[in-house]
Amino acid sequence: MPIDALIDATVAVAVCLLTANVGSFLNVVAYRVPRGASVAWGGSRCPACEKPIRWHDNVPVVGWLALGGRCRDCDAAIPPRYPLVEAVAGGIGLLATVELLSGGRTWPAGRFGTGRTGADVLLLEVDWQLVLVCVAHVSLLMVLLAWTLFEADRTRIAWGRFLAVAAGLAAVAVVAGGPTTMPGWPAAAAAAVGAGIGGLLGVTAASPWLRQAVVLVGIVLGWQAVVGAGAIMAAVAVGRWAVDGLRGRRCPLEPTCGDLLAAAAVQALAWPFFPT
Repeated sequence: MPIDALIDATVAVAVCLLTANVGSFLNVVAYRVPRGASVAWGGSRCPACEKPIRWHDNVPVVGWLALGGRCRDCDAAIPPRYPLVEAVAGGIGLLATVELLSGGRTWPAGRFGTGRTGADVLLLEVDWQLVLVCVAHVSLLMVLLAWTLFEADRTRIAWGRFLAVAAGLAAVAVVAGGPTTMPGWPAAAAAAVGAGIGGLLGVTAASPWLRQAVVLVGIVLGWQAVVGAGAIMAAVAVGRWAVDGLRGRRCPLEPTCGDLLAAAAVQALAWPFFPT
């Protein structure tokens, strides 16, 4: 394998491992928040026997597979949701790698795509704007993954907590230069307009979690992207509804935060094909 390809592969694995561990943390957040427990202190424990989980059993995805989906101490079943969330988070890392190592060629409006590619943009002469925009995208997708878990568990998110997350994402987006789809706009104004359009679109959502999530997408990606993501989300929801119908399930045709997460990820890879 050529040395450049080996370095790129190493970077990809490192990023995916990092984001998979973030996914493991999101599992902890989703479990502890509704119980009023601290997400910052205390190691992971088996929900059934309360025994601490050993570090080598806590490796994302691999630990669950090695244990056969059961606790080492009490043999209680560990829901497959945990490795699934970690795998999705690892997939977000793979998306980040594509964005980074392509030099931003997956992004619209000519903001990137003419610069360097490969690990060179990270290791030799760091393209900080490229890195910051990618961090903004990964942060958004991780928050959407968290909101998907909260929605699945019906865990209400206090408005104060939502506003704190929105402010944090806005700060990251502004530092990165504003939403990717709105070059030339003042960063703060672009984020505000995106939030406003996201809020208007969210009014039609039945899910309170989705109403919040659409605003967050607008803050980070801009108003054009939130409209595009909304269209993709609707298509994903219709497809899921049709598949459920074929399986004999009667599910309402209601988009979810998971649909929005999938839509935002698809759009992140296909932005050059959308008008912006």
